[in-house]
Amino acid sequence: MTVQKFWDDQAEQHGESDLATAPDHFYRVNVEIRRILEVLKIMEPDTILDVGCGNGFSTLEIAKANPTAIVIGVDYSEKMIEEAKKAGAGVPNVTFFVGDVLSISRHPNLQQLRFNAVISTRCLINLANWEEQKLGILHMRKLLERDGNLILVENITDGLNKLNKVRKMVDLPPIEQRWHNFYLPEKEFAAFISDNAGKLFSLVMSENIGNLYYLISRVVYAKIAQMEGKEPSYDHPINEIASKLPNMGDHYACSPNYMIILENIPEQS
Repeated sequence: MTVQKFWDDQAEQHGESDLATAPDHFYRVNVEIRRILEVLKIMEPDTILDVGCGNGFSTLEIAKANPTAIVIGVDYSEKMIEEAKKAGAGVPNVTFFVGDVLSISRHPNLQQLRFNAVISTRCLINLANWEEQKLGILHMRKLLERDGNLILVENITDGLNKLNKVRKMVDLPPIEQRWHNFYLPEKEFAAFISDNAGKLFSLVMSENIGNLYYLISRVVYAKIAQMEGKEPSYDHPINEIASKLPNMGDHYACSPNYMIILENIPEQS
């Protein structure tokens, strides 16, 4: 099965539900999307591009929270975009297109546009390797306004490794990356940002947004389920409670999921 086929199948199975792009409803809605909306409220962008938008669930939340902004969602899966267009039929400020992050700056509907904010939510981790991920970042940068922000909500290897160290302390097995994922490599990504600081980007923020939620859901609750001889469920009330608690910050960074905001440095003329 190819990665594209996997996401086509997810679209057919889940339709317009948030479960089409992630199985953990509480994390997706109460942590990930909530945090994106919080930073967009501060930025007040009037043009927003959501790359790897899936079935448009989060894109539509963004559009509704920013009714005066022009919002565009793009995804590689035609099935996902079909669902997104159905769900967004009554939302006037949102448009959806089929497109590939690896060539998105040349998309015929986008190449003449520039955006205040470009968002990638777990899109890059569906690429094959770091070279493709780096290319995707550079393509998204080309669609930014001169001082626009690239908002990456992506999984990083170091966060997963830290989480697994804590799980090992309570005799839980490690969580493995899914077959269709390649998490951003910590050292390579940090070097890329550092090497290009002042040339392509300035780092605005890096936050491990899943820290407390993952400690509760993937360690505490997972251990309780193991002791009770049960399989953990994403829908357990413990996870719902955890999703509504404030993040602990980046002291331990015990989740793979980071929010990284990069401000575009315009090219010198």
